[in-house]
Amino acid sequence: MKKIVFVPLLLLYLSCGLIQKNNVGTATLISNVNVVDVANGKILESQNVVIDSGQIKSISTDIMERDTFAQVIEGKEKYLMPGLAEMHAHIPPASTDPERIEDVLFLYLSNGITTIRGMLGDPIHLGLREKVTNGEILGPRIFTSSPSLNGNSVKTKDEAIEKVTAYQKLGYDFLKIHPGIQREVFDQVVETANEVGIPFAGHVPVDVGIRHALESKYASIDHVDGFLEGLVPESANVKPEENGFFGYNFTPLADVSKIDELVALAKQNEVWIVPTQSLFERWFAPVPASVLLRQPEMKYMPTETLENWKQRKEESMAPESGFNEAQWKRFNTIRKQLIKKLQENGHGMLLGSDAPQLFNVPGFSIHHEIDGMQAAGLSNLEIIQSGTLNPAIYFDMEDVFGQVKEGLEADLILLNTNPLEDLDALQNLSGVIRQGKWLPKVSINKRLKQISNKNTIRSSKTAVNPTLASQLQGTWKYYSEKGKKPAPSSTFERIKVLSDGHWNLNETNTLTDKLAHKHGGIYEIKGNIYYETVTFANQSSAYLLNETLEFDLEVKGDTLTQTGLNNEYDEIWVRIE
Repeated sequence: MKKIVFVPLLLLYLSCGLIQKNNVGTATLISNVNVVDVANGKILESQNVVIDSGQIKSISTDIMERDTFAQVIEGKEKYLMPGLAEMHAHIPPASTDPERIEDVLFLYLSNGITTIRGMLGDPIHLGLREKVTNGEILGPRIFTSSPSLNGNSVKTKDEAIEKVTAYQKLGYDFLKIHPGIQREVFDQVVETANEVGIPFAGHVPVDVGIRHALESKYASIDHVDGFLEGLVPESANVKPEENGFFGYNFTPLADVSKIDELVALAKQNEVWIVPTQSLFERWFAPVPASVLLRQPEMKYMPTETLENWKQRKEESMAPESGFNEAQWKRFNTIRKQLIKKLQENGHGMLLGSDAPQLFNVPGFSIHHEIDGMQAAGLSNLEIIQSGTLNPAIYFDMEDVFGQVKEGLEADLILLNTNPLEDLDALQNLSGVIRQGKWLPKVSINKRLKQISNKNTIRSSKTAVNPTLASQLQGTWKYYSEKGKKPAPSSTFERIKVLSDGHWNLNETNTLTDKLAHKHGGIYEIKGNIYYETVTFANQSSAYLLNETLEFDLEVKGDTLTQTGLNNEYDEIWVRIE
């Protein structure tokens, strides 16, 4: 965009070095601040930064007449840098109370995150994106994925063409790939995406594999998904679907000498990587849930969410889960090797933690992600770039955000100490600037306190049906689709437990006796309508995270009939205990 500059007559006071700027009555001045140049890691000392109409108008050492500014922010001995991007965020679904959605957006913003990439799109996110852009809602800049493309939502090539085309027309920023897509269907997704001009990002389906995924030119691969499986020699003759949590089961077979080949493929095909390493050092890691629950940021999450996180964490660490601390250490070491080499020789790294996810509180989790990247060997500047400059390059918006430069949007954070020396500075905010609006730390803390006070157990706006609530308690087994007889022979067994507002579902392959799907969360009942939200899931069920399904339920004795209201899951279940 060309910038037209009108140069008015300046009144120059040479004797005192004062330059009086015209037309600055609505402007904000950040005075005498140290500007962090995230492109080269240098500090521009004692700069005066002028912001007006949501843009950075000037950066200079010129002495300013403070009385001409609507607002003056004292920047002496402070550091100004671009706001961070959370490149693997989740925005609450449509079923969430609008006030809670705004609170989640603020949690990101309160930690200096001024851009988020939502990784599980919903039609309401398109409107939310516009409201934030227009200043109707306070929140970070939003990029949103499409709804999930997974093994259940796209089973045929025709479905792939239809959904990809529709999502592009609706205005989603990119497509979200989840597990389960068969290779020929995936290839159709890629072909159609390229034809209509929409990028795709996310997981690597098992049937696709990391090499084909990289060659298909994902915009980003998240979680370093598929890479560990790609280190397993063909001679091992593994069954790809038995990979476990992001390849954990194949850890003993991984040949790290193959890392360089995969890294080179990522660079050749310009595929960005979003590590989400915090997931693997918090949720899927040998740290007790009790320790994580004591962390201060947990007070910003609803009580029922924390209870579910605790339950899921303890289940994933239980002896029968197959988790082994020694194997986890090897697994995590390989992940850190991959992250380090992908930074050094790959296409590029993007900062993303996956929040909200188990023990990852929106906004706050980015600092745990930074810790993980440091542990993998990335420098302070590399980590800062992964959350500032690199996202701007990724979105082809270097002329909009990502640096402190004249003409860019004023999405900035003011820090009390130098982040190039110590990344803990990113947790020591003096304030956040979003779309040119100054949010001082005292205001941020006040809003956080309000959010904390609201996060008691969620109360229903409609009276709970006590009879139905009581009837639902117990363990249920899937019987058949509604109106149909059960299949004479089934390759799976599905068991669901409902107890006091919490639920979990296990689906086991009866031929292999292997757990295929595991997910669960919270439920509530309003009248006869049952609302079920997925708050945790294993890898094969990850595409369901944060979804809320609505059902009309009828319980007669030990038979449960559910009719999907926003879904097609019309099913019969029978009580087994």
